[in-house]
Amino acid sequence: MNGYVSIINDTLDHIEGNIGGDLTLSTLSHRAGISGFHFNRMFRTVAGITLKQYVLGRKLSRALQLLAASDRSVLDIALELGFEYPEVFSRAFSRQFGLSPAAYRTRRPAVAAVERAVAVEREIVSRRGGLTLKGACVELEPFELRGVVTEADAAAPDFEALLRARNDRFLRATAGHPGCSRERFYTAVSCSGAGDERYTVFCGRRGLPDDAGSETLAVPGGWYALFDYQGDMFGIREVFETDLYRWIIASEARLRICGIGMLNSYGGSYPEDPAVMMLVPLEAPPQSARIVMKQP
Repeated sequence: MNGYVSIINDTLDHIEGNIGGDLTLSTLSHRAGISGFHFNRMFRTVAGITLKQYVLGRKLSRALQLLAASDRSVLDIALELGFEYPEVFSRAFSRQFGLSPAAYRTRRPAVAAVERAVAVEREIVSRRGGLTLKGACVELEPFELRGVVTEADAAAPDFEALLRARNDRFLRATAGHPGCSRERFYTAVSCSGAGDERYTVFCGRRGLPDDAGSETLAVPGGWYALFDYQGDMFGIREVFETDLYRWIIASEARLRICGIGMLNSYGGSYPEDPAVMMLVPLEAPPQSARIVMKQP
């Protein structure tokens, strides 16, 4: 496991086990043996949120559970979660969820809790005074996929379930087709526009006969940035956009518009082997880029 990711994973476990304790930047960075400045930058890079926002969000999300499951006073809950003054707790709760602790206990509306962060495994390196992905560039020959297309809205509650079910059905149905490459499958993702959470997701294989899939996708050749991740694709998705943005800034790369925003390549034993190669079209490899020959 990458050293940065390992440290933050350990910190996330510590926060969960000591949610009412001293979880300040000073305490947590000292525990990790790292300067506060570097630790704070590391946490935000790996977890995708600042340490202060995350700790407060987890404390308040625990408060939701305690308010719903018991009749304990707001004062008791605030003290258990490490708030010195109940009014500080109540103000923070209201800012986070839009209503007071007492109102939440009475009405129980649906609110967005801050879930435990996932420290997705990927290679993070220090570069130009900051932390960024360790990426490479690869030149691909054009190739063709056959598969299924799903139009999905990432803001919809069934977004993940819809994609998993559709893609799983396709992969099971095509696993035994003669001539089909079972060593690898792909998803190609494109977004309908900036700031829009509607995506077109193509799940496909190489070498399928014409009647084995409903659609054909021509993957354009050319240069791609390549990043190695480990984990569930939906967890990776939560951090990849920010990871990619930091890499583009650090490497001064220019993205290529070619109809595919991102191409993901998975081994045939995924998810048992959770390796995912993420590829993003580039106009050309940055001057500092590492060129690799592996074909996804």
